[in-house]
Amino acid sequence: MGLVRASLKNPYAVIVAALAIMVIGVVCYKQMPLDILPQFKTPAVQILTLYPGMPTEIVERDMTSRLERWTSQSMGVAWQESRSMVGVSVVRDYFRDDIDPNAAYSQVSALALSDLYYLPPGTIPPMTMLFDPTATVPLGLVACSSDTLDETAVYDFSYFEMRNMLSGTPGVIAPAVFGGKLRRVYVYLDPQKVQAQGLSPLDVVNTLTKFNLMIPTGNAKIGDIDYAINAESMVEKVSDLNDLPVKMEMSNRDGSMRPVLIKDIGRAEDTNAIQTNVVRIARPSEKVVGSGTAAHASEKNTGATWKAKRQVYIPIYRQPGSNSLQV
Repeated sequence: MGLVRASLKNPYAVIVAALAIMVIGVVCYKQMPLDILPQFKTPAVQILTLYPGMPTEIVERDMTSRLERWTSQSMGVAWQESRSMVGVSVVRDYFRDDIDPNAAYSQVSALALSDLYYLPPGTIPPMTMLFDPTATVPLGLVACSSDTLDETAVYDFSYFEMRNMLSGTPGVIAPAVFGGKLRRVYVYLDPQKVQAQGLSPLDVVNTLTKFNLMIPTGNAKIGDIDYAINAESMVEKVSDLNDLPVKMEMSNRDGSMRPVLIKDIGRAEDTNAIQTNVVRIARPSEKVVGSGTAAHASEKNTGATWKAKRQVYIPIYRQPGSNSLQV
């Protein structure tokens, strides 16, 4: 009753208090963060190590097991998870809640790089990054298609251009491109011709390594002019690889030395790797006219037919700590 009497005696104070509560509520509502995925507060660090073509059992024995032993020395590690695949090793270190994420990242990164000396020769340096389990689900897919470009060109555009565009968006991670064909330059050899010349595929590999080099440019000062020199040590066209000499042999006709070129035992082609990932993007096409078959009759209700063609897409993930809705 005392509260009621005080309210009746001070109506203006009650109105001001009600307005203040309403204003504070509106301000808090607008500033309240909205997200569809929870924030993962426990520090976790992921180590990704690549060795293309290495079998799974060797990855587990010579890479994953070593990285587990080394990174487990970090202060505050609660538990570890690991996964070994063909050519890929993934190790995740989870820390206690009282450990600073930056300290955890620094420790794991230093220990993983120091273990590179004991990893198999040719191993790509481990990539260390903060890990958020809630960020493993893609928030969206960016589909890339074209009516004029083939799968190889669309993949190159998505991988080299579209991913750079997406990197400018705060909180976005676009790590991979699915679908399409990976552009490759292959040299196809004729086994009988290679054997007849007394060569092996390794000889061709050594030729490509020696005669197609990336040499740094320099300069030459002649008189009062300083000239920039371009070595031009790399071939301009793929077809030029066919003219590289593999070895020198003596001609049976005149006894002179002549080169055995790559085109004498095979050919170089600008092609693509064997496609192991196919993506089909379906989109509505022209409106159906007439009744036709039963399939056309069912499509007539929607007003369009659906055509699927091979293209690519890019999954969009969020960076640890980023807001999913904003991304």
